[in-house]
Amino acid sequence: MEAVKGLRGAQGPGPPQQEPKDVAVAEDRDLPGTIQRLRAELAAALAEVETVRAVATVSEGTKHEAVAAVERRCQEEVASLQAILKDTISSYEARLSTLERGTREQDRGHLLGRSHPLDSLERQMEKAQEDAERLRGIVLPMEQEIAELKGKLGRAEGLIRELRVEQGSLRGSAESLLSDPEAPSPPEEEEEEEEAGDPNTRTGVAGAADAFARSCDSVSIASFSSLGPSPGPPVRRRWSPSPETASLTSTGTLVPETIYLPPAGYQLIPDAEWVQLHAQVHQQQEALASAAQEKVTLEEALRRGNEECGKQVQVLLGQVHNSEQLLQSLQSTVSNTQRRTQEQMAELATSHKRLSYEIQRLNAENEGLRGVTPPSADGDDDLPCTVQELQVLAQRLRQDAESRLRAGEHQAERLRIEIVSLREQLSQEEAAHSSLQGAMEREREERAELLEVLLSSTRSEMERLQRGRAEAELRVREPETLQGVLAERPGQAWVDEKVCLDATTIGEARSLQDGTAP
Repeated sequence: MEAVKGLRGAQGPGPPQQEPKDVAVAEDRDLPGTIQRLRAELAAALAEVETVRAVATVSEGTKHEAVAAVERRCQEEVASLQAILKDTISSYEARLSTLERGTREQDRGHLLGRSHPLDSLERQMEKAQEDAERLRGIVLPMEQEIAELKGKLGRAEGLIRELRVEQGSLRGSAESLLSDPEAPSPPEEEEEEEEAGDPNTRTGVAGAADAFARSCDSVSIASFSSLGPSPGPPVRRRWSPSPETASLTSTGTLVPETIYLPPAGYQLIPDAEWVQLHAQVHQQQEALASAAQEKVTLEEALRRGNEECGKQVQVLLGQVHNSEQLLQSLQSTVSNTQRRTQEQMAELATSHKRLSYEIQRLNAENEGLRGVTPPSADGDDDLPCTVQELQVLAQRLRQDAESRLRAGEHQAERLRIEIVSLREQLSQEEAAHSSLQGAMEREREERAELLEVLLSSTRSEMERLQRGRAEAELRVREPETLQGVLAERPGQAWVDEKVCLDATTIGEARSLQDGTAP
């Protein structure tokens, strides 16, 4: 329309034509058709320009929406990554602090338990040694007294047997002499033999009596007033008894008047009871030796337990060190992920800037397309005056519009290609990010499960060792307390309690060996 107005303005005040009238009339006849044609061409050009403007507007809106969606998605991913990283770091820091605190408490408890049980064990060993020395001080004098009493008893029994043999022989000889009333007086040889045998008999009896008196401390010998009545009829003696016969008769009826009286503080016991006491003393000595051996075994078990505890603590420290290394590796992985994310964000920001620049350039081109005016807009002198010049101007404008339209289409296609490539790149980055996040989650879960299993096994092992140590200490203390109580109780009750204590100690030792064997 502006071209038409310019054309009309140019036709109005223009200078008079110098052409012939027929040519002017022909041109005047063709002028409405030309104007209509030019108007149609101008309308088509304007429609094309409007189409280019609509396409540019749509491409610009699509570009803005794509960039905003990409920015929003990147911001959401960065926020989710930061939240996940913060949660992971906080959980690992809390777990590491818990592990360090538990390790410190275990080390402190282990050190305290190692110091106190060792001191108590040393005191218990000293007390056990004192009790053993006390028991040895009690048992050794008893064994010496028992040996002395056994010697005295053997000597007394030998003397009693000798006296009984001598008494039987003397009684037999006396009865043989008294039971023959018709026999003549003994000849001189028999009297000499009797006189020769009597001193030996007297000497043997006197030596036996002296030995018996020395061993038994007091023995008195007396004779009955007369022999017991004979079962046969009374016999008249044809001779008066000689001094030798009287001495034999009186000696044959000698019996001990009193029995052995032990000194004060001593007691006579039967041989069987004596053997039983000796066997009990031997059993007590064996039980004492077994208790000492058991104590040595318990000390060795405690030492091995302490060594095992130390080894387990070293293993736990190694596991804590490995956990720290794992945490450091995870932190380095997280830092690398953050760095890559920042680089991707920088690349996205660069792409956004480039897209913004392209959009600004396209906007400038669109504005340039919108602000295109014909040359007649600057002044009336530059407007074409002829139809040919107008046609040339319209063709040039059409070519410019077509070239700019093609450039806009190319630019829009290039922008669409870039948007598609950016979307593909974003999808690839999202897939890589999701795979990395899944790997990190799996590795974190595996490490957490491994740490939980190690902690539970370590706690159960420490509890088992503590229970075994407490049971061992109780088992070590019980025999010592019982021995201390029994050491103050003398007599047969002491022996019975000692036997019970030995049985209990042996049973406890066997049970402890069965318990520590696995």
